[in-house]
Amino acid sequence: MLRLAFLAPVVWLLCSCNRAPEKSLTIAVNAGVEGTALKTAAKEWGAAHGVKIEVVELPYANLFEKEQLDLSSRTGAYDVIMIDDPWFPRMADGLAALPHEPDADFIASCVAVTRAGGKTLALPYVGNSQLFFYRKDLFAKYKMDAPKTWDDVLAGAKKIGESEKMYGYVMRAAAGNAVVADFMPLLWAFGGDVLDASQKPVVDSPAAIDALRFMLQLGKYSPPGYAGFNADEVSAHLLQSTALMSINWPAWIAAMDDPAKSKVVDKIDFIPMPGERAPGVGELGTWLIAVPAASKHSADAFDFLFWSTDAPQQKQAALRGNPPTRRSVFQSPDLVGKFRAFPAQLAALESARPRPRTKLWNEIENTFGIYLSKANAGAMDPAAALHAASEEIAQILQRAR
Repeated sequence: MLRLAFLAPVVWLLCSCNRAPEKSLTIAVNAGVEGTALKTAAKEWGAAHGVKIEVVELPYANLFEKEQLDLSSRTGAYDVIMIDDPWFPRMADGLAALPHEPDADFIASCVAVTRAGGKTLALPYVGNSQLFFYRKDLFAKYKMDAPKTWDDVLAGAKKIGESEKMYGYVMRAAAGNAVVADFMPLLWAFGGDVLDASQKPVVDSPAAIDALRFMLQLGKYSPPGYAGFNADEVSAHLLQSTALMSINWPAWIAAMDDPAKSKVVDKIDFIPMPGERAPGVGELGTWLIAVPAASKHSADAFDFLFWSTDAPQQKQAALRGNPPTRRSVFQSPDLVGKFRAFPAQLAALESARPRPRTKLWNEIENTFGIYLSKANAGAMDPAAALHAASEEIAQILQRAR
């Protein structure tokens, strides 16, 4: 009996040693609708594959910092990470290459921002790009067509805004990302850019100065204090029927048609960006998912990556609020019936343009945004603001050499 008692723990120990280690994946996601959809998908995939899923949900700025630290130190803390596409150039060196190329159903503009050094290092998960929001009922009332050019936008802001005693336009012009995001479609439409082909700043080109002067003309028809506005203030004016038009993101579409939040249900239409001297393009805001090169579970991580971006899962993510990155999902009849903006979103996404592909974009955007906001607040002349921005951006680029 004593011998059996002695053997029992030995047998248990041997069984424990032979048991396969528990499979797991640690996934870093953005704290928002984009991350919520991926978190739900990860739990479903983990349950189906017998893999323990740990989701680390972080606010936008913290997510960037934590991911950048993990990638640069090669600690392998995460197996799958969400990446906002402007972060990609800075993070690319720490990512593992995909075992095979994505299929042709993915929208080309979304796939283009997943490549570096001749390799594909991520898959596009959220197909985000700016749209132009305008009051279709009021444009029809005044027998005006949907704006195709920025001159059309200005004409509508003046005529309809003054006649209806509402703000003809509303925009984000707070320093940093907010004002840069609203300025980029104007800058591109006027033929300007931030950096030239040799990565030198061109934010004070004649085209850029014209674009900023035009932005200030739109500011005359915007609410007081718009130079401090971000997305919430812009959308509040649209929802309360106090503003006629704005650049906005797909995340706000559902609110516009929600009777509990909106006074403009089915009165706002969503179209691709107006043009001017060049065709109109919106800013790309695709969220990517990738596997860090230091991941200790890369086989399972890539399996999850391809599964979560296949058409059935993209459809589920769309129902949870995420714009897809596959053409077939955008064109799915049942989804088009449910999401009236899908055709416009697809058209905008196909032509959308990424922010400059540089590791220094965060610093450049912050500097650029400070001077754009000062110009909108009336604190600096447009040309002087852009000259100052150009000089500081040149210094940022010089310090990095």
